[in-house]
Amino acid sequence: MKKIILASLKGVLIFTLICGVLYTSVVTVIGQTFFNDKANGSLVTKEIDGQNVTVGSSLIGQTFSEDKYIHGRPQEVSQLSPVSEEQKEKVANRVKESGKENVPVDLVTGSASGVDPHISLSSAMFQVERVAKTRGIDEEEIKKVITDHAEGGFISGTTDKRVNVLAVNLALDELG
Repeated sequence: MKKIILASLKGVLIFTLICGVLYTSVVTVIGQTFFNDKANGSLVTKEIDGQNVTVGSSLIGQTFSEDKYIHGRPQEVSQLSPVSEEQKEKVANRVKESGKENVPVDLVTGSASGVDPHISLSSAMFQVERVAKTRGIDEEEIKKVITDHAEGGFISGTTDKRVNVLAVNLALDELG
């Protein structure tokens, strides 16, 4: 019995060292060496009063509710079926709240994760008039900022271009 307990404790200790210390250390070193930005959360910093301040992450969506900003997808997690009555009701309410017709689908539907940092290029363009009016900037300038930040498309494996909401909003702040 004593031999079995000692063997079991040795096994636990060995596997704790291998899986808990060695493996974790190797993965951390590889991540920090080759994928530093992603391993550290893809943080976005901005210089404010001479100091670099973290303003968000390029991989995690944030809520922008002021009219001077492009708004992203609703941050509410949605595991609802696209044909469920509850989903239809939520979408209808969001469309009604927007006060507009033909609202792009990604502005009124929550994602499964609730943290999508991107919206479609068409969804960003849909908001140009509001942003330009609030900022007192010509719509063409807003459109240029959005198209300059468009990514994706056929080359990256998707057919639709998309924009990172945080990146566009930071660029809009740079306009003044």
